[in-house]
Amino acid sequence: MTTIDTRELRNAFGSFMTGVTVVTAVSDSGEKVGFTANSFTSVSVDPPLLLVCPSNNLSSFDIFNSCKHFAVNILAEDQQDVSNTFASAKGDRFEGIRWHSDENGCPIIEGSVAHFSCSTYNNISAGDHILLVGQVNHFATNEKLGLGYAKGGYFSLGMEHRAEELTHSHNGVVGSIIEFENKVLLVPTEQGYTLPHIDISSDQGSQKAIRQFLDAQGLDCEVGSVYSVYENLDAHKFTTYYRAIANNDKTNELGDYIDIDQIADLNFVSSDIQSMLQRFVLEKQNGVFRLYVGDNTIGNIH
Repeated sequence: MTTIDTRELRNAFGSFMTGVTVVTAVSDSGEKVGFTANSFTSVSVDPPLLLVCPSNNLSSFDIFNSCKHFAVNILAEDQQDVSNTFASAKGDRFEGIRWHSDENGCPIIEGSVAHFSCSTYNNISAGDHILLVGQVNHFATNEKLGLGYAKGGYFSLGMEHRAEELTHSHNGVVGSIIEFENKVLLVPTEQGYTLPHIDISSDQGSQKAIRQFLDAQGLDCEVGSVYSVYENLDAHKFTTYYRAIANNDKTNELGDYIDIDQIADLNFVSSDIQSMLQRFVLEKQNGVFRLYVGDNTIGNIH
């Protein structure tokens, strides 16, 4: 039997774009527990069944393994902080989170796109997880957009659409942070390093434009979610950068792949590129990528 690299397998699984949920339950003693999961599946409409997959390594595994009821909360695009909180292994995960209990005492996260209150229908051991099948007793949903996750980073359809709207209403710049094996493709100039980018007109979509540019350069890479959207007040242009994953280290003389650990020691053409890459390095280390929206001096991270 071929030996499988578990890290590479995990990365391959992570290529599948999913939503983000928080699964909650309450113990017999009243302890409320929850964890972030993208392993959520609708199973059946009649009877109404869904499935989540708690890991055997969860600190609350025993509670989920024996629970009679649990709830699934599908997070909204503005709830990355909630996802991060319940992905953490420390502290009271419910502190600072708006929630209320369902009829079984399971926490329902307020502001979510949808939630499902379930009775445990089946529990199946499967490797280092269990398949926890729930029968839906009650649910609610709304018109919000959900939070997405793929390749170690969040994405938001709302933010993706807003990035496209900005480029359709203004001339601007679109570029990409291209990764390959813990390296980033940087373009050297006389003023310092920069990222692959192009100027676009208001009649071009940003994502389509950067895909066409990278294809024209002969780069074999997959453009992912938007990473930064901001107005460059110095250049008077709206700027959008996407994350991308390269399938090989060929650059076709566009630039050089530089180890992420060396980025802090490099000079860049502008402070916005430097600060964006500094944030990228930190988020790469933490394994959670977020979206910056603002201008080249101040903004919000979502």
